[in-house]
Amino acid sequence: MYPTLYHFVFDLFGISLPFLKNFNTFGLLVAIAFLVAHAIFTKEIKRKTKEGLLIEKETSPLEHVNTITLIAIIFGFLGAKIFAWLEDPIPLSIFLSDPFSGLTIYGGLITAFLASVFYLKRYKEPILIYMDAVAPALMLGYGIGRLGCHISGDGDWGIVNNSTAPIWIPKWLWSYNYPNNVLQEGELISNCIYNDFCYQLSTPVYPTPLYESIVSLLLFGILWFLRKKIKTAGLLFFIYVFFNGLERFFIEKIRVNTLYYIGDFAITQAEIISIFFILIGIIGIVFFRNKT
Repeated sequence: MYPTLYHFVFDLFGISLPFLKNFNTFGLLVAIAFLVAHAIFTKEIKRKTKEGLLIEKETSPLEHVNTITLIAIIFGFLGAKIFAWLEDPIPLSIFLSDPFSGLTIYGGLITAFLASVFYLKRYKEPILIYMDAVAPALMLGYGIGRLGCHISGDGDWGIVNNSTAPIWIPKWLWSYNYPNNVLQEGELISNCIYNDFCYQLSTPVYPTPLYESIVSLLLFGILWFLRKKIKTAGLLFFIYVFFNGLERFFIEKIRVNTLYYIGDFAITQAEIISIFFILIGIIGIVFFRNKT
């Protein structure tokens, strides 16, 4: 694992550049995720403008893309923090001491979506067209962001997995102990090549962030393939919502997370939201398919 860019460069090239410790790998991958998602979103908006689905007004569609991306960054971050606190309501002074810890992806996604819809509605833009354009970008961005969780070892890993890996799966893909994880959880690593972040989990776990990254990239491929074939505005976005909920619902079964108890029944915040996403996705797909 590489908590910061310093650890990545030192491991690969043996060069010690202390200033690189200021650049954590999770933040770097999240920044890359936003840049890539923005590029994909821009590409789709250009295509839809060329097809006549969007009209050049006083504020062009591409200008709207830039503003929506900025809105997504600001409100996504705020929503991710708020939902994380609702999931684990620790004292606010402790929670706010590290702005980039304790982020919940669903909180960011929901608040960024609502803020963007409000913005588009204000400018009387065709909301469904923009929703379809951003759907593949959201899926790809999520996959890149989850890769950041895996590489840094930020705690979004799965439950303990001591079972033997099937012969067709590499051991590191089946179970992993996240050496040099950024949380410094587990046991001390003997002969650690760094002078910090020298811990690894005492028992291996499912590398769920890596699973989510792989699945998200595959789902992005499906959405990218469908984007020109689907002509009904809104349908592609609700396919994305369904995929998003389905993927997260199943990954939660092997992922470490805070549990809520309803009697003897245990469920996570992400499972609750993913169920709503699945239902909303199905309803949206049925509704917009009937409009074709």
